[in-house]
Amino acid sequence: MAKTNFKQISQNIKKYRLLNNMTQEDLAAALELDPQYYAQLERSERNFTLEKVIRLCSILHVNIEDIIDINNEKTHATQETLTHIENCLTHMTESQLLVVDKFISEIIPYIK
Repeated sequence: MAKTNFKQISQNIKKYRLLNNMTQEDLAAALELDPQYYAQLERSERNFTLEKVIRLCSILHVNIEDIIDINNEKTHATQETLTHIENCLTHMTESQLLVVDKFISEIIPYIK
């Protein structure tokens, strides 16, 4: 996931929101967000945090791979790694998720 396509993530979330017969207001309420703020997220004017993506997966009853596109060319080992990461994230506390999100958004972009 070196290059995350935030627009694609937003489109996938919208797709699964609609498949779950939810309005933007419904999903915003489930995430405890202002509906206008949520609409900006879905339009890719803002980026979803990892914590929000994980909560969305739970609310929408989908796997993280459904939201974050995984290239079909990825190896089986990569799929196993992603499954392991998903399992770890699922069992983290909210404060642990905030640390992971901060690491991803603020540190990883500077690693070459």
